[in-house]
Amino acid sequence: MRFFSLLPPALLAATTYANSDAPSPSSTPAADEPTPAADEPTPVGALWTAQWDTTTLKPYTQHCHSKSTYNAKIYKLNELYPDLKDAAPQLKVFYNKQLYAGSWGGIDVHGTGRELIQMNMADVPYKVREWLKTEMLQRHYSVQDDMVFFAPGAIYPILPLWVDDAEESECEGVFDGLESYSNEPRDGAVIGKVGHTMTGEKEVRFTVEALKVRAKGERNEL
Repeated sequence: MRFFSLLPPALLAATTYANSDAPSPSSTPAADEPTPAADEPTPVGALWTAQWDTTTLKPYTQHCHSKSTYNAKIYKLNELYPDLKDAAPQLKVFYNKQLYAGSWGGIDVHGTGRELIQMNMADVPYKVREWLKTEMLQRHYSVQDDMVFFAPGAIYPILPLWVDDAEESECEGVFDGLESYSNEPRDGAVIGKVGHTMTGEKEVRFTVEALKVRAKGERNEL
């Protein structure tokens, strides 16, 4: 089991792994890269990464599509010092022995390839802020004063909370909770995906999309 280690660069540099943002939770190790242990837990981001595409959506009709975009800072672990030297001690305590949530594709790239997003709490959507208040034992979002830090993969398990309600009246409240959320389509499920673009040095813009799907049939085609 490999845990999310926030160590100074001198220690992190001792072990380097291949960096990959592939959307699949599995990847083929390089010849000189250690093969992960068979019992290594799957990062939570990989468990919730979208398992659907336009082909698998064909049996469903799409409803309540919504998209929200955010700008944030992003750091590799070896950039915490000196960039985030004031926040690093609390981050080390918060993530102690905690499995890394994963990269943009949900996979764990290990070592210095791991990333952390930094956002102003005021820029985080209201629904996520409220979730953080109620989920006191969660270990993927580190809140420090008016800032919050999290791995990209931490978005996936609570994805619907990152999007605004769709404009249609029948869509009110569809993305307020996680009860209907799924990483693959099924009748009545809320599904979503995350995309990102680097906009500058240590700057990223990420987009979160969500929609509700219904199995095609007479009742949905009226």
